[in-house]
Amino acid sequence: MSSQSEDFLESLERTHVVLFHDGNEEKKQTEYGFIKKGLDKGQHCFYTTQNRQKILDEMKQFGIEDGESNELLHIVEIPEKFEDYSDMILDKVEGLPEEAKIRVVSTHYFDFDSEEKTDRMAEIEQCVDDGFEKINGNFVCSFEVKQINEELRDRFLNQLLESHKAIIFQTKEKGTELFTLP
Repeated sequence: MSSQSEDFLESLERTHVVLFHDGNEEKKQTEYGFIKKGLDKGQHCFYTTQNRQKILDEMKQFGIEDGESNELLHIVEIPEKFEDYSDMILDKVEGLPEEAKIRVVSTHYFDFDSEEKTDRMAEIEQCVDDGFEKINGNFVCSFEVKQINEELRDRFLNQLLESHKAIIFQTKEKGTELFTLP
Protein backbone atom coordinates (compact mmCIF):
# COMPACT_ATOMS: atom_id res chain seq x y z
CA MET A 1 0.00 0.00 0.00
CA SER A 2 1.32 3.46 -0.69
CA SER A 3 2.45 5.06 2.55
CA GLN A 4 0.03 7.93 1.93
CA SER A 5 -3.02 5.63 1.80
CA GLU A 6 -1.62 3.39 4.53
CA ASP A 7 -1.07 6.27 6.95
CA PHE A 8 -4.47 7.73 6.13
CA LEU A 9 -6.41 4.49 6.70
CA GLU A 10 -4.43 3.68 9.86
CA SER A 11 -5.21 7.13 11.27
CA LEU A 12 -8.97 6.61 10.98
CA GLU A 13 -11.08 5.24 13.80
CA ARG A 14 -14.56 3.77 13.15
CA THR A 15 -14.87 5.46 9.77
CA HIS A 16 -16.97 4.73 6.68
CA VAL A 17 -14.58 5.33 3.75
CA VAL A 18 -15.29 5.46 0.02
CA LEU A 19 -12.50 4.50 -2.40
CA PHE A 20 -12.98 5.72 -5.97
CA HIS A 21 -10.48 4.20 -8.40
CA ASP A 22 -9.79 3.38 -12.03
CA GLY A 23 -8.94 -0.28 -11.40
CA ASN A 24 -5.18 0.22 -11.30
CA GLU A 25 -2.64 -1.67 -9.19
CA GLU A 26 -2.66 1.03 -6.49
CA LYS A 27 -6.24 0.08 -5.64
CA LYS A 28 -5.16 -3.50 -4.88
CA GLN A 29 -2.31 -2.23 -2.72
CA THR A 30 -4.74 -0.08 -0.74
CA GLU A 31 -7.38 -2.78 -0.26
CA TYR A 32 -5.03 -5.69 0.45
CA GLY A 33 -2.64 -3.59 2.52
CA PHE A 34 -5.57 -2.48 4.68
CA ILE A 35 -6.62 -6.12 5.16
CA LYS A 36 -3.05 -7.31 5.84
CA LYS A 37 -2.48 -4.65 8.52
CA GLY A 38 -5.70 -5.70 10.22
CA LEU A 39 -4.77 -9.38 10.16
CA ASP A 40 -1.33 -8.52 11.57
CA LYS A 41 -3.14 -6.76 14.44
CA GLY A 42 -5.41 -9.76 15.08
CA GLN A 43 -8.52 -8.06 13.72
CA HIS A 44 -11.34 -9.76 11.85
CA CYS A 45 -11.14 -8.69 8.20
CA PHE A 46 -13.98 -9.01 5.73
CA TYR A 47 -13.63 -8.71 1.96
CA THR A 48 -16.61 -8.91 -0.38
CA THR A 49 -16.08 -10.19 -3.89
CA GLN A 50 -17.73 -11.87 -6.82
CA ASN A 51 -14.65 -14.05 -7.41
CA ARG A 52 -13.36 -15.66 -4.20
CA GLN A 53 -10.48 -17.64 -5.71
CA LYS A 54 -9.13 -14.70 -7.70
CA ILE A 55 -9.06 -12.57 -4.54
CA LEU A 56 -7.34 -15.28 -2.50
CA ASP A 57 -4.70 -15.66 -5.24
CA GLU A 58 -4.15 -11.88 -5.41
CA MET A 59 -3.95 -11.60 -1.62
CA LYS A 60 -1.08 -14.12 -1.61
CA GLN A 61 0.85 -11.75 -3.90
CA PHE A 62 0.45 -9.07 -1.21
CA GLY A 63 1.71 -11.29 1.60
CA ILE A 64 -1.64 -12.50 2.94
CA GLU A 65 -1.01 -16.21 3.49
CA ASP A 66 -3.37 -19.02 4.36
CA GLY A 67 -6.42 -17.13 3.13
CA GLU A 68 -8.44 -20.34 3.16
CA SER A 69 -7.55 -21.33 6.72
CA ASN A 70 -7.09 -17.95 8.42
CA GLU A 71 -10.01 -17.66 10.85
CA LEU A 72 -9.65 -13.86 10.96
CA LEU A 73 -10.07 -13.49 7.17
CA HIS A 74 -13.66 -13.65 5.94
CA ILE A 75 -14.18 -13.66 2.18
CA VAL A 76 -17.84 -12.90 1.53
CA GLU A 77 -19.06 -13.92 -1.90
CA ILE A 78 -21.57 -11.54 -3.38
CA PRO A 79 -23.99 -12.34 -6.18
CA GLU A 80 -23.24 -11.49 -9.78
CA LYS A 81 -26.48 -9.53 -10.13
CA PHE A 82 -26.86 -6.20 -8.36
CA GLU A 83 -30.47 -6.92 -7.45
CA ASP A 84 -29.40 -9.99 -5.46
CA TYR A 85 -26.54 -8.05 -3.83
CA SER A 86 -28.79 -5.25 -2.64
CA ASP A 87 -30.99 -7.82 -0.88
CA MET A 88 -28.13 -9.53 1.00
CA ILE A 89 -25.58 -6.85 1.92
CA LEU A 90 -27.52 -5.22 4.75
CA ASP A 91 -27.99 -8.63 6.39
CA LYS A 92 -24.22 -9.21 6.20
CA VAL A 93 -23.48 -5.81 7.77
CA GLU A 94 -26.02 -6.55 10.50
CA GLY A 95 -24.16 -9.78 11.27
CA LEU A 96 -20.73 -8.19 11.81
CA PRO A 97 -19.27 -8.81 15.27
CA GLU A 98 -19.91 -5.82 17.54
CA GLU A 99 -17.20 -6.46 20.14
CA ALA A 100 -14.24 -7.44 17.98
CA LYS A 101 -12.23 -4.84 16.09
CA ILE A 102 -12.91 -5.31 12.38
CA ARG A 103 -11.99 -4.08 8.93
CA VAL A 104 -14.21 -4.39 5.89
CA VAL A 105 -13.47 -3.89 2.20
CA SER A 106 -16.65 -3.99 0.18
CA THR A 107 -16.10 -4.10 -3.57
CA HIS A 108 -18.74 -3.05 -6.07
CA TYR A 109 -18.08 -4.28 -9.59
CA PHE A 110 -21.55 -3.89 -10.97
CA ASP A 111 -22.43 -1.82 -13.98
CA PHE A 112 -24.19 1.15 -12.44
CA ASP A 113 -26.09 1.92 -15.60
CA SER A 114 -29.47 3.08 -14.32
CA GLU A 115 -30.81 5.57 -11.80
CA GLU A 116 -32.60 2.69 -10.10
CA LYS A 117 -29.27 0.93 -9.38
CA THR A 118 -27.42 4.07 -8.33
CA ASP A 119 -30.28 5.20 -6.09
CA ARG A 120 -30.51 1.74 -4.48
CA MET A 121 -26.74 1.61 -3.91
CA ALA A 122 -26.81 5.09 -2.37
CA GLU A 123 -29.66 3.93 -0.13
CA ILE A 124 -27.69 0.85 0.96
CA GLU A 125 -24.63 2.99 1.74
CA GLN A 126 -26.79 5.37 3.78
CA CYS A 127 -28.25 2.44 5.76
CA VAL A 128 -24.73 1.20 6.52
CA ASP A 129 -23.74 4.69 7.61
CA ASP A 130 -26.87 5.16 9.73
CA GLY A 131 -25.97 2.06 11.74
CA PHE A 132 -22.24 2.73 11.74
CA GLU A 133 -21.96 3.19 15.51
CA LYS A 134 -22.41 -0.61 15.76
CA ILE A 135 -19.32 -1.24 13.61
CA ASN A 136 -16.13 -1.40 15.67
CA GLY A 137 -13.68 -0.57 12.92
CA ASN A 138 -13.28 0.89 9.46
CA PHE A 139 -15.39 0.05 6.42
CA VAL A 140 -13.95 0.79 2.95
CA CYS A 141 -16.42 0.81 0.04
CA SER A 142 -14.54 0.44 -3.24
CA PHE A 143 -15.98 1.66 -6.56
CA GLU A 144 -14.38 1.52 -9.99
CA VAL A 145 -15.54 4.80 -11.52
CA LYS A 146 -15.66 3.54 -15.11
CA GLN A 147 -18.38 1.06 -14.03
CA ILE A 148 -20.66 4.04 -13.44
CA ASN A 149 -22.59 5.35 -16.43
CA GLU A 150 -21.12 8.76 -17.36
CA GLU A 151 -24.53 10.43 -17.43
CA LEU A 152 -25.23 9.26 -13.86
CA ARG A 153 -21.68 9.57 -12.50
CA ASP A 154 -21.73 13.08 -10.95
CA ARG A 155 -25.06 12.51 -9.25
CA PHE A 156 -24.07 9.07 -7.94
CA LEU A 157 -20.67 10.17 -6.64
CA ASN A 158 -22.35 13.02 -4.77
CA GLN A 159 -24.88 10.59 -3.29
CA LEU A 160 -22.03 8.40 -2.06
CA LEU A 161 -20.24 11.36 -0.49
CA GLU A 162 -23.29 11.95 1.70
CA SER A 163 -22.87 8.59 3.45
CA HIS A 164 -19.08 8.45 3.93
CA LYS A 165 -16.74 10.36 6.25
CA ALA A 166 -13.49 9.87 4.33
CA ILE A 167 -12.64 9.66 0.64
CA ILE A 168 -9.74 8.17 -1.29
CA PHE A 169 -9.40 8.94 -5.01
CA GLN A 170 -6.85 6.76 -6.78
CA THR A 171 -6.10 7.06 -10.46
CA LYS A 172 -3.07 6.06 -12.44
CA GLU A 173 -2.97 9.54 -13.93
CA LYS A 174 -3.31 11.64 -10.76
CA GLY A 175 -2.14 9.28 -8.01
CA THR A 176 -3.82 9.30 -4.60
CA GLU A 177 -5.89 12.10 -3.10
CA LEU A 178 -7.31 11.89 0.43
CA PHE A 179 -10.14 13.79 2.10
CA THR A 180 -12.08 13.70 5.34
CA LEU A 181 -15.54 15.15 5.74
CA PRO A 182 -17.08 16.62 8.88
